[in-house]
Amino acid sequence: TYDYYHRVKRGKSPRRAPTYTQHKDKVQHEEVIKMEKYKCTVCGYIYDPKNGYPDSGIKPGTPFKAIPDDWVCPVCGVGKEQFERMD
Repeated sequence: TYDYYHRVKRGKSPRRAPTYTQHKDKVQHEEVIKMEKYKCTVCGYIYDPKNGYPDSGIKPGTPFKAIPDDWVCPVCGVGKEQFERMD
């Protein structure tokens, strides 16, 4: 039966078929950008790309490397070079 073919033989429906489901064992080729947090070595402020810093025009989702080089820590005012990546 079709159920046997689907479960046992791992048969896959064509993408346009009404029974098509995306299989989890087949990973789509999506670029995943790892959003790393950075910490100011002077005051301890943590830049979280998930939140961004809207007060300085940094939208949520902006990676630290994409922030302009003239950006400064919103707490103590030191430059971007004083930040270190958190593990």
